[in-house]
Amino acid sequence: MSTKLIYHIKESSAGGISPFDKTITEIVKNKNVCIVCPYISVGYLGRITQLANTWHLVTDVEEWIISHNIKQRQSTKNFILDNLSDIHHYKDIHAKVIVADDKAFIGSSNLTAKGIRERVEMSVLIEEKEQVCELQRWFKDLWIGSESVKTQDLEKYVSSIESLPSSGMDRPIASLPSKATSINAKLVDVEAINIQVSDILTNNQESHERLIKWIKKITSNRDWINDYFDLAREMIDFTELTSDDPMLVTSITKNDGIGIIIGQRYVLKPQSNGRIGLIMPLDYDQQNYNTDRVVHEAEDYFFRNKIREARWLVFERTDRIKFHENIKIYWKKAVLSELERGKISGFKQYHEPIVYEAIMNPTYRAKLLDETFI
Repeated sequence: MSTKLIYHIKESSAGGISPFDKTITEIVKNKNVCIVCPYISVGYLGRITQLANTWHLVTDVEEWIISHNIKQRQSTKNFILDNLSDIHHYKDIHAKVIVADDKAFIGSSNLTAKGIRERVEMSVLIEEKEQVCELQRWFKDLWIGSESVKTQDLEKYVSSIESLPSSGMDRPIASLPSKATSINAKLVDVEAINIQVSDILTNNQESHERLIKWIKKITSNRDWINDYFDLAREMIDFTELTSDDPMLVTSITKNDGIGIIIGQRYVLKPQSNGRIGLIMPLDYDQQNYNTDRVVHEAEDYFFRNKIREARWLVFERTDRIKFHENIKIYWKKAVLSELERGKISGFKQYHEPIVYEAIMNPTYRAKLLDETFI
């Protein structure tokens, strides 16, 4: 077969492997890879570059950087500076193409976790030798017709947009209702291929057992806690935080359970009786409390110098943890604010890597939930 259509199927909505990620990982593994895309997450690009033999990227550096929040802009800038010889700036490039030695991937999806896992996209896998060669020549022309950015120019540009919001957050809070099935595919777990669950348990057996105990305290509903881990993963994909990031704490504490802290504050925490706490910005309208099923607001949370900076709200989600996109937009806004308040969490000593594994590693999570809900 010379071409194949790539799109989300029913399994994607149920948490199956993303067909986009599956195709991309198969194309790039141990190959020489050429990439064209304006909207990229450093985390997802890192997956490609780790699998590839060599790689080169043509992108619109301006669009790439401004599409992210302030912290992500810095990490993107640093990635570009670390790989100047492999990245060319081509203003107004908008194609999304990956060309390897013998196959190519063309489509609408951006190379971000959301673009690959959640958005309704369409792509084509090309295996016809003549077409692949044509795309290789096309990329070569783009590469020759562009160049790497200069360090001083990049620094100047990033400084000039420092106060501007990302294009992703610069959008209306309101959204239209939709009956369309949402996409919630997961990535091929490259790390799980290399890191066996047995190794994780060997190094974290005591934490693993405590995590099981806490899950049992919180809920008897496997789907509910799986939804919680999915929501936590959405946040980590959005922020691109790693387990060793000094701002992130995924903990198992005696009194507070398995909440997630960014900086000095909780941003997400499951509670018993089908309730879940979220950090929310002050502009989240209290008139929405009844509609969104807010059952508690902590009046004494999140003050600095006697000035309130955020809200801590507890939502009722008895059977499953599902939030309207509007709520997530507000939540992510508050999460970003915490991320930008500092550089190091004062609670990092309480970080439990096993919780991060439960969030990000589907193989370990499946084993954890199997043992919890025997």
